[in-house]
Amino acid sequence: MARIPLENQLCLQGILYVLYNDVSWQLLPLELGFGSGQTCWRRPGRWHEVGVFEALSAVP
Repeated sequence: MARIPLENQLCLQGILYVLYNDVSWQLLPLELGFGSGQTCWRRPGRWHEVGVFEALSAVP
């Protein structure tokens, strides 16, 4: 069974939740709907691969 990718906005919210609440990735509650901590931990790497951060830094 193929997994449906989590929306980027939900991943970003999960990342911000972890940073704001100073919890480990493993403690990100699935009930919040942000996906697993592992998913949120991996997503910035994928964003980097496709050039998201470079594009953001190029915005004046």
